[in-house]
Amino acid sequence: MSQVVVSFIDVEKRFASIRALCGTSFSVLEGEIFGLIGPNGCGKTTTVRLMLGLYKPTSGKVSVYERDPQSHLHEIGQKLGIMLELPGVNESLTALEYLEYYGAIFDMRRSDVEKRSRELLELVGLTERAHSLLKTFSKGMRQRVSLARCLLNSPRLIVMDEPFDGLDVDSRRTILDVLAKESHERGVTVFLTSHNLAEVDEISDRVAIMKKGEVLAIGNTAELKAASPNRKTVRIVLARDLTEEEIAALIPDCTYQQSGRTLQFNIEASAAGKNAILSRLIAVGLPIASVHDESATLEDLYFEVTKRTGE
Repeated sequence: MSQVVVSFIDVEKRFASIRALCGTSFSVLEGEIFGLIGPNGCGKTTTVRLMLGLYKPTSGKVSVYERDPQSHLHEIGQKLGIMLELPGVNESLTALEYLEYYGAIFDMRRSDVEKRSRELLELVGLTERAHSLLKTFSKGMRQRVSLARCLLNSPRLIVMDEPFDGLDVDSRRTILDVLAKESHERGVTVFLTSHNLAEVDEISDRVAIMKKGEVLAIGNTAELKAASPNRKTVRIVLARDLTEEEIAALIPDCTYQQSGRTLQFNIEASAAGKNAILSRLIAVGLPIASVHDESATLEDLYFEVTKRTGE
């Protein structure tokens, strides 16, 4: 059985009259990539700061490696790699100097730091910019060098707060690939927060959906989607152009979205549901060119969960 690395038990966090977390409970297991998703202001960053011992819970219990992060931060910190949305960097340093500076903080031997720094710069695709000043780096490049710094001490737990926000495609792909490698090859635990659901959907083993300080659903992404009543999208491409009015007259009681010749139906993932739609369209004479099935996305699941809970 996998070790519990992070545990929140009935955690509430108040700032004066504001409840940032409302009895939140979840656990993160060793070696998994765990995504906490939700809109801005839902409590994701508060959760991270509680995990890092920067906040004290108003009530409930937070533990990391079975330790209170406030009273055992130094001990926990030896196993941690942290990457924030807006990492602070000394712009007067080069990328290599930046990593060497943090290597000294971790009390690593100078020869080990230099070797490790060059390996990491290669890993994040910045070898050619090793001697460039950080003030010349784009946001995506700063995030990648911050990821290298995050991995410098070979952490067992990586904590990331909104790592994909505002990044270009190449930087997002680099971060996703590196995290997958760290988890799958080294057994590193990754905890990340994001409101960019596509990236979380691609990489996470489990997710928790949060809104207004509450965890509304939690579990394996595939299992959560499979439990969803709206878990399949059927896209039907018509053989010729029809206006919205013409289609609506033929299937007035069907719910769908139209984009040109494509009709999108959100249905239950069963052969009966799909066949019922096709039979109806054929019966009324709609000309069908092709049919495409798509599984529900994490975004579909998110909106469904929040809708079910009245949010």
